[in-house]
Amino acid sequence: MSQEDALDVIVVGAGLAGLACAHRAASAGLQVAVLERGDVAGAKNVSGGRLYLEPLGEPCGDLLRDAPFERPVVSESVVLTADDGSVSFRLDRGAAADRPRSVTVLRARLDQHLAERVAAAGALVLCQQRVDSLLRAGGQVIGVKVGSEELHARMVVAADGALSFLAQEANLRRQRLPRCYAVGLKEVIRLAPAAIEARFNLQPGQGASRLYLGQVTRSLPGGGFLYTNQDSLSLGLVVSCAALQRWESEAMLWELLERFKERPEVAPLIAGGATVEYGAHLVPEGGFAELPPLGVPGLLLAGDAAGLVLNTGTMVRGMDLALCSGALAGQSIVEAFAAGLGPAGCLERYRRKLTESFVVAQLRAHRQAPAVLALPRLYTSYPQAVVEGARELFQVDPSGQTRSLRQVCARLRKRVPGWRALHDLWRLARM
Repeated sequence: MSQEDALDVIVVGAGLAGLACAHRAASAGLQVAVLERGDVAGAKNVSGGRLYLEPLGEPCGDLLRDAPFERPVVSESVVLTADDGSVSFRLDRGAAADRPRSVTVLRARLDQHLAERVAAAGALVLCQQRVDSLLRAGGQVIGVKVGSEELHARMVVAADGALSFLAQEANLRRQRLPRCYAVGLKEVIRLAPAAIEARFNLQPGQGASRLYLGQVTRSLPGGGFLYTNQDSLSLGLVVSCAALQRWESEAMLWELLERFKERPEVAPLIAGGATVEYGAHLVPEGGFAELPPLGVPGLLLAGDAAGLVLNTGTMVRGMDLALCSGALAGQSIVEAFAAGLGPAGCLERYRRKLTESFVVAQLRAHRQAPAVLALPRLYTSYPQAVVEGARELFQVDPSGQTRSLRQVCARLRKRVPGWRALHDLWRLARM
């Protein structure tokens, strides 16, 4: 393809960020091609997770209309786990609203649906297309190379995942530090809808979310998750890559997942289910301090490729940030072209829009989270102390005595030094 035949936009990656960008640009009449190395959009996405919908109305428009969501989340829990027990904090919202605040999704289904929406808007969605490198001229990106073929475009959007080789090639991410990533292990476990609803105390069609912290990761920073789908459960663990480097256990990472499934807080919920999908992938968790530049002239980064994932310990957000960043990239391209701006002007418009959005605002507000969540005692001594304290609060000893909340708190202060607990509490409040 010659530069005279250049497309308006080439999007690399048919995930949420790439498809949101392509939909916005194609809907405005631009010539757009989405290049996806998988067999179909969503082919590389195992399981799914929880998608927060409320922030997406304005940036995404009607992209998510009639999307194949699994269940609206009306029940959510955080479970602190010790070796010999756990304590759960649970919030039930009751009946789901007409427009749910969040839903569970299976990415393979959702991504294929969005790819169809993108194609209907006029874009080309080309699968089994591996982008090997960027094309440059005059100090800017002018396209990509796929095998021996050169494809030219006025703008390229890299939505190629956490490792983003295009971002690395553009010198936007020179190092891949282990502390900036976590590895996620996932399974999809088939289970009848009636069994899901009975085990999670749900009405038909309703969904639940559970996050597990503590000994589920055997003292490694990270956690477990369990989400309800229509007729399956998405289950898995996420563990810090930096912590894995220092881990001295002889256990394999996949063994942690098996032990997680055997825990009494999890095993009854998945009993009788059949694993139908499994896999692993990297998650960017560097936070605000490790965000790379958002592009160079002719190239924009979106979604995981830009490190846009937020983990606060009780909430993990990546999909809504990806959708928003992709939509803003597409909108920036449309507006820049309409205003006669060049690649540098387009990049500056995207940088401003994303910085002013909830995406960067939330990452900035929780910029202390990665450092705080790396503290090992959040996964060892603290969950153990909470479980032991709860056990003492609810038990009656052989002499018929019970302990008051004041007595339990006093005993907890002896197990966890007060100065350390206050310091950690202060850091948790700040993040």
